[in-house]
Amino acid sequence: MDDEAATHAMLVFGLSLLVGPAVGALVGWRKKLFWGAGVGALLIGCAGLYGAATIGWQRYQSIAGTVLVQGSLVEFLESQSKDSNGRWTTTRAPVVAYTASDGQARHVKGLGGGLSDKEPGDAVDVRYSASDPAKALVADFQNMWGIVWGLGVFGGFPAMFGLFFIGMAIKEGRPPSDALKKQPEATPAQKRWRTRGTVLANVVFLAGFAVCFLYPDESFGKGIGAGFMTVGAGALLHFVVQSFKPAMDFEFRSIFGIVGLGFIAFGYGAWMMM
Repeated sequence: MDDEAATHAMLVFGLSLLVGPAVGALVGWRKKLFWGAGVGALLIGCAGLYGAATIGWQRYQSIAGTVLVQGSLVEFLESQSKDSNGRWTTTRAPVVAYTASDGQARHVKGLGGGLSDKEPGDAVDVRYSASDPAKALVADFQNMWGIVWGLGVFGGFPAMFGLFFIGMAIKEGRPPSDALKKQPEATPAQKRWRTRGTVLANVVFLAGFAVCFLYPDESFGKGIGAGFMTVGAGALLHFVVQSFKPAMDFEFRSIFGIVGLGFIAFGYGAWMMM
């Protein structure tokens, strides 16, 4: 389903990986480094977000015309591929049997690595097209929304860093102002709250690494997902704490925000795909 939209989105994103650095280098040569890095990263980010939005919309529309049915995992098909270093990797793709409303039994192949926590014979949800029951997909997060999440993450990160560098370039181009350089002294109460908030944020941040290994679930992916989301929450808490008056400069505390959102996004994907 939505193969055309996915192909188009991946083509646009792939081209952005070539065009973004080229345009960024040209802008950086004509202007300054921050402008070049910002424009290049923003082009890649916008391409990724465009792909996520178009595929997400197409998937939402196509799902509206599908029927949800319970299928059964038949087997895992193994395929091997060689990477650029000559190392072979084996991928197991699930094959699920389902029966449509016309009474005909059919099979659908899921994405490699999907349903790794299931065994042959286990129940698996399948969505098939009401107008063409042969068009179907496994109704889990990886098969339905995995590509949307992936493009959203790989688009969102460069977009945020692009905005960060452009903001730095704009600030660098402004004339220095004495009013901006003068920072008010923190009161004793503000210092206490900032210290407590920093300690709490550090505890949450470090707890995320412990959660990765101590999470009470057999699925390693869920432990990684929970740990990454906890680390992200700690980074976002640092962003909030550093926003207390007198606040740290926005461009520096925004790094906490970018890192926090990134860890939460990666963690959520790992949690949902396992």
